Amino acid sequence: MGKAYSVDLRLRVLGALDAGLSKMQAHQTFQISRSTIDDWLKLRAQTGSVQAPERRCSGRGLGAQEGFRVFAERHAHSTLEQMRQAWQQETQQSLSTMSFSRALRERGYTRKKRAIATGNGAKPCGKLLLSRSRRSL
Repeated sequence: MGKAYSVDLRLRVLGALDAGLSKMQAHQTFQISRSTIDDWLKLRAQTGSVQAPERRCSGRGLGAQEGFRVFAERHAHSTLEQMRQAWQQETQQSLSTMSFSRALRERGYTRKKRAIATGNGAKPCGKLLLSRSRRSL
C-alpha cells in the first residue's frame, strides 16, 4: 500500500479545482490520478476535511505482543477462522483472516493442513492443530 498524500497537497489540488481548474487539468498538473481526486472531493463533502482517514488495523506486529502468544496457546485447538473471531470478541480488534494468519506466522506458529484422518485409514496424530515451528524455538 502506498504512502498517503500530504494534507498540503490535497488542499492545493482541491483549491485549484475550486478556482476553476478541471479535474483533467488537475490530474495532469499535479500528477494525481482522477480517481484520487474524486476520492478527495468525496472525503471533503462527507467530513469537511481532506485529512487521510485512519487505517484499519492490519495486524502487523500483532504476533510480537505477549498477549497474542497467550491467546494463541489458549486457542490452539481452534481453526484459523475460529481464532480470528475469538480475538475479535476478546479485544474488539477486527482483523482479516489473512492478517491473523500472518500474525500467527510472525509468532512462529504453523497449522496443519488437515484436522481429520485421511481416506487411506491413517489415524490423526493427536497433535494440536496449531504448533510452534522448530526454527522459532
